[in-house]
Amino acid sequence: MVPALDTAACLATAWQVTPDLSLRVVVIGGIMALAGWSGAQRHFPGRHAFLGVHLMLALWIAGTTAEHAAVDAACKATIAVLAWPLILLQPALWALFLHQYVRGDNRAPPARTWVPAGVSFALLAACAWSNGQHGWLYGPATHLGEPILGLPRMRYDYGPAFYLGAAWAYGWLLSATLIIVHAIAKCAPEDRRQWQAFLVMMMVPWAANIAYLGFGLRLFGGDPTPLSFAVAVVGFAWLIRSSRLHKVVPLSRRLLFSALPDPVLVLDSLNRVVDCNTAGHDLAGRDMPRDLPLAQWPVFGAALAELLTHGEPGDGTLVLQAGTLVLDVRCRDMGEGPRRIGRLLQLRNVTERHLAQARLAAALAERDAQLLQVAQLEAELREQTLRDPLTGLHNRRALALHFARERQRPGAQGQPLTLALLDIDHFKHINDNFGHAAGDTVLQALGRLLSEGLRTSDVVYRVGGEEFALLMPQANAEQALQRLRVLRDTARGHPLRPDGAPVTFSAGIATCHDGQRTLDDLLRAADAALYAAKAAGRDRFVLEAPAPSPASGPAGAP
Repeated sequence: MVPALDTAACLATAWQVTPDLSLRVVVIGGIMALAGWSGAQRHFPGRHAFLGVHLMLALWIAGTTAEHAAVDAACKATIAVLAWPLILLQPALWALFLHQYVRGDNRAPPARTWVPAGVSFALLAACAWSNGQHGWLYGPATHLGEPILGLPRMRYDYGPAFYLGAAWAYGWLLSATLIIVHAIAKCAPEDRRQWQAFLVMMMVPWAANIAYLGFGLRLFGGDPTPLSFAVAVVGFAWLIRSSRLHKVVPLSRRLLFSALPDPVLVLDSLNRVVDCNTAGHDLAGRDMPRDLPLAQWPVFGAALAELLTHGEPGDGTLVLQAGTLVLDVRCRDMGEGPRRIGRLLQLRNVTERHLAQARLAAALAERDAQLLQVAQLEAELREQTLRDPLTGLHNRRALALHFARERQRPGAQGQPLTLALLDIDHFKHINDNFGHAAGDTVLQALGRLLSEGLRTSDVVYRVGGEEFALLMPQANAEQALQRLRVLRDTARGHPLRPDGAPVTFSAGIATCHDGQRTLDDLLRAADAALYAAKAAGRDRFVLEAPAPSPASGPAGAP
């Protein structure tokens, strides 16, 4: 016969009492009681997968019990086909539980893991439930065999889907076994014996299933694999109970406590300190009782609780006792969101490093202040070398720098650049009649008038005893001549001489249009024009050659 889903056969079949019925009922009851005990514990990593293991195992054992108790072959085959997804889920849930438990993480595996696993499980389950159409799970040679212990037993003809499902289940069992081996390698020496014992218990389902499939070994005439899984579940429950691994202290607690000299605290979800290493007690100043709220711990408790409550999650720094104690805080959640069961805190005393950094910062700030002061002094000295000490105007060196900068300015090419040299008329007469101090006063006053009467782009320089220079960018000769006339009229309106007489000056003007003339070229041309202005009677302005004639008449002339 080809086993298929036939629920009517189970409604019509007779039922018989199996020799191991009492044992199976006790095992199922024990598994459900264990599931209830596990569910009553606080949230722990892998809790849902662990409860799923209990449920699937109880259903699996109940299914095999019903299959043995049924008399009709069609009903036995129906129960076997229905139970096949339970058989597939059992090892997968084992692996998921161990993965989450050992890692202390309730998060689901990444999609690249569970999506292929879910698809393959769905395909295998669909293949089992549709076995009547193809016989890939159990073939046509399946039949009701000779009675064992007085009960007829099914002999299944295993098809390719059966062996594919067996490989799928063995893969999960192998994964679960490797997780335990990894836990053995990472745990503290005092915990290793318990995990080794559980590894031995994990071998029981392997041995029972291999013995059944490979050698036909039966227990009370049936497959011993479900009951062997029950042995592993009970063994792991004993491990949890004896080592208190349901508490918020993770598997790595002892390793951290034994290896780190820094204070390490374990908090539950209510921020109570449920465990602390020796360094933590030393930092608090005395041995502290367990389950005491963190805020009540001396020295650092209140500040640390405040940081965890109002600060950003993750790491931080605590500065206590006016900077004499600085702690670097590393905080890691155990679980996420509403499933967070606690926190692991590592405190590192970084007071010396903090003080050293503070001293270094102060030294750097002092150095920066000194460098700024030096830079200011250098700027002042540099400015002093470019200024005339008497009038405060720029000097001949500044004229050379400004001229070169103006020539390099973007857009300056093709624009006129005019230089005018001014000389105070009869300045020697002022010095001889009123003294050099009066002459200095006249120079200062005229310098101010020239500076105030120019555009912001124009600059006035003192280039000699009573000689000034005006650099006028983007001004041609006529425009420069007009500005000089304005300056002349302004000077006439101010009695700069000690006797109240006006101060007059002569000027020579030179202009560069093509950008090819140097400053020396302009100075020579302007100086020649100035000489011509003085020779023509002073108090007048002359443009450079080829127009050597005076650009204006006597004082007051246009």
